[in-house]
Amino acid sequence: MTQPQTHDFLPVPDFLPEGAFARHASLDWDRAAYSDVSEEGRRRKIIRMISRAPNAPVRVRHNFQIGSIDSSSGNGPTLHAHDYPEIFIPVRSGYFVDYGHEGRHRARLDTYDAFSLPLNVLRKFEATEHAPRESQMLSVFDTTLEDARKGIKVTPQIAAADAAAGLPLDFEVSEDLVDSSPQEVEAAHIARFADLRAEPVGGLLLRRLVATGDPRAALRTPHTLEIDFLEVAPGRQSSTQPGSDCREVFVALEGRPVVLWNERPVEMERLDVFSIGRADSRAIRAEGGARALLLRIRDTTNKT
Repeated sequence: MTQPQTHDFLPVPDFLPEGAFARHASLDWDRAAYSDVSEEGRRRKIIRMISRAPNAPVRVRHNFQIGSIDSSSGNGPTLHAHDYPEIFIPVRSGYFVDYGHEGRHRARLDTYDAFSLPLNVLRKFEATEHAPRESQMLSVFDTTLEDARKGIKVTPQIAAADAAAGLPLDFEVSEDLVDSSPQEVEAAHIARFADLRAEPVGGLLLRRLVATGDPRAALRTPHTLEIDFLEVAPGRQSSTQPGSDCREVFVALEGRPVVLWNERPVEMERLDVFSIGRADSRAIRAEGGARALLLRIRDTTNKT
């Protein structure tokens, strides 16, 4: 999981708490994430930056998991369902998501769109990019399961088809699954980045993505976490937040964001993950001539 890639990346500052930061460019994809990730038609490169695994790059304990997925058209997982909330957010190019009974419905997600999948609804995804190019997506599991695979289900028909193709069965077989209509999904489960309201707050633009019951958020379905996009204009810095009511995780998406953690600068590169304790101060500065865009995940049940 932590084998360095061929290009250079910044070192992690040694003043940070151990296990609070993951430099995405230094991580190798997990060939054991699922038993089919190297199979023709199923190929996908998964890096789970936050999980309950003992070798997780971020070792601070969280009540959710987040990972990146890289894949090309013609590849993706088998049709499956989760008994906990899962959120897809493409961060390079787009993805098609097939969902519902036998995967009969299809939604297209473009960069920074989000799909909060309904519980126990079948889903699979396929990249819009064709090999050798790859689309890339963040996947968020809103669960405290030690092994998130134990919350994944397939139908007897899917299990039989995979077995006939010689593919191993990773998941529980169940018929306790539900359907979901395109009307319901588009109204309550998909948010388009272009439609998100950008609120000026403390020297940055805040786009509220996920927050259960908050009318200001685009997605208000049941979650134990909250997710926002944070944008800082080129050369600007947000005001300092002295702390938070829960642990927060920042994921760098664009630009050259510098997080001022307890007034000490922490440079972030694309898809780096930084877990910040509730008592720590934080501000964001956008270095260079481009905006800094980050994803903030508020682990609302984590008070460390």
